Parts: sequence; C-alpha cells; structure tokens
Amino acid sequence: MTDVARTIIAAHRGGALEVPENSPTSFRHAAGLAVDYVEFDVHPSADGRLVVHHDAVFGRMTDLTGPVASTPWADIARAKIKGTDGERPLLLDEVIDVFEPTAIDLRLEIKPDVEGVPYPGLEAEIAKALLRRQMLPRTLISAFNIDTLARFRDIAAPKDFLWLVSPQTFRQIGGIGSVLAIAQRFNIPEIAPRIQVISESVVGAGKAAGIRVGAYAVNEEADIRAMLALGVSAFTSDRPTLALKLRDELSLVQV
Repeated sequence: MTDVARTIIAAHRGGALEVPENSPTSFRHAAGLAVDYVEFDVHPSADGRLVVHHDAVFGRMTDLTGPVASTPWADIARAKIKGTDGERPLLLDEVIDVFEPTAIDLRLEIKPDVEGVPYPGLEAEIAKALLRRQMLPRTLISAFNIDTLARFRDIAAPKDFLWLVSPQTFRQIGGIGSVLAIAQRFNIPEIAPRIQVISESVVGAGKAAGIRVGAYAVNEEADIRAMLALGVSAFTSDRPTLALKLRDELSLVQV
C-alpha cells in the first residue's frame, strides 16, 4: 500500500481557494499550516524588483492594470489586492520574511512575460536574492519552460527543481514517454503535469525512469484522494487545509 504521508503538499499561492491568493493574508495563513511548501510565482517589475504575482498582467487580483514588467515598484506598492483590507502585492524578500522562521520551504515558479517568453536575466536575479537570504537550499525551483530550469541550474545549482508540464505540452510531445525522455535529457529530477493527465500508468512510468511524478491544480476532494492513493511525489493545492486533513486521515487508516 502507498505511504500517503510521503506525498508532499504545497499551498498554491498561499491557498487561493481559502484566502486571497499571493496576499500577505494568504502567506500568513499558509505559514500556520503543516504544509511542506508554499508555492508562488515571481515576475520582475519595470525597475527590476522581484514581485510575487501569478499573472503576467495586473487586473484579475488587483486594482492595477497592465503588465507587471512594465510597472515600477512604486506603483505596485500602492496597489490593492482584491478581497483584502487594502493589502498590496509582496516582494520575494517579504515572502521569505514570512517563511524563513518556519519549517515550510519555498516552491518558487519562475514566470514568463505576457507573450510566454522568459524574462532576460530573471533566473540570475532570483538566484542572487535566494543566495543573499541563504534560502536557496530551502527552495524548489519550478517552471513550464525547461530552458528556464536549465539556466537557473547553471547559475545556482539548486538543491531541487521540477518541470511543470501543461496538458497541451503533454499531448503535443507524445505523452508520458516523451516527457520523461526530455526530463532525462535535461537531468530534471521531478515533473508535475496537471492533474487531468495523471494516472497509475503515468506515475508508474516515472518511477521506472527514476523521475518523481507530482501534480498541480489538485483542489477537489476526490482529486486529492486520488493523488494521495496514487502516491504522487507532491502536489499543489488551492485548498491546503483540506489536502492536509485528507492526508492525515489516510495516513491513520494505514497505521
């Protein structure tokens, strides 16, 4: 029987279905949970600050509009996150401030620009910030762009990193066999496809290839139970409180 206690749970954007995503409230919320990781995304501001925000453009979650990378930090610092009592977006350093004293590690996704193109030099700036704060050993780096991962690895040699695989990429390159072959070629230790393509055969193929298989977008109770039962290496969830509850319950059943 699978040991579900080994499945790592990451609070996605701090727990986006429980609290306003990527807000100070969301990160304080995640810091109070028994999650293994907090997941968040980083874009550069127009003046090179490392902004924690999911989308490449403002608007969905804040009262700002326009691309993150075209907006100076002074303007971002005055923005208000929707659903909060006037909270603003955070910088990477400020998220580190929340989690540095905890046992929770960082799962940092390096984002591309509005066209899906990697930001020039972003990998180096993130590496510099993590090294300065001595958080590189506690950070798992993720990206959908495999070249982004390769550049970061060459710059900073992180302890761990993973390749996020969209359903479109999964299908276009020929399924799990091709995904794993590319991961092996790039020395990627873990892949995380979206939950819709995860199955027993996908997880089994990963194990046979010596590559960890996780998942992302695991939010519904049935999906959380399924991922725990399959023994995926890790998953992100917008409902980390529920995910932890179900992991604890299933672990007790196995005792």
